[in-house]
Amino acid sequence: MLVSIFRLGDIYLGINIVLIREINRSSNCTPVPGSRDYIRGMLNIRGRVITLFDLKRRLGWIDESQVDGMGGSKGYNVILKTHDEVQVIDDEMAENHCTWEDPVGLTVDGLDDVMEIDKDSILPPPANLGGISADFVQGVVEQQERLLILLDVKHTLGVGKEAVHLN
Repeated sequence: MLVSIFRLGDIYLGINIVLIREINRSSNCTPVPGSRDYIRGMLNIRGRVITLFDLKRRLGWIDESQVDGMGGSKGYNVILKTHDEVQVIDDEMAENHCTWEDPVGLTVDGLDDVMEIDKDSILPPPANLGGISADFVQGVVEQQERLLILLDVKHTLGVGKEAVHLN
């Protein structure tokens, strides 16, 4: 499995590259009044409206000094493919790991690398890992100098299509 690796604070997160449409620099977005606290807002990328999830807030931890109050932050946006886009590539992946129909993105602090992960090297998630609920973790991979947490994107966004609604 090919995984793109991101940094969120001191933690390294991996997402299956099949789920990723693009990565861009974080920019100001339009806040959505009344939305959940982990919805950063909406972005317009080439005429497509993207709901942007603040990954730190969604995972339950954030340093308020990193948010500027205008919907922007330092870092990057990981824009994910929709169910239909993933289904063209991998039907099983779409059905089991990509149930959202609307375009969404995740904010991260930094970019790392893309690497091949042997499925046999993936360990089950522990009950609690650095403040991240095990529900959001697909598995953990031991690397020489760090642990890589494989993010369960489906559960991070919420189970099913209702996850991408703004309220």
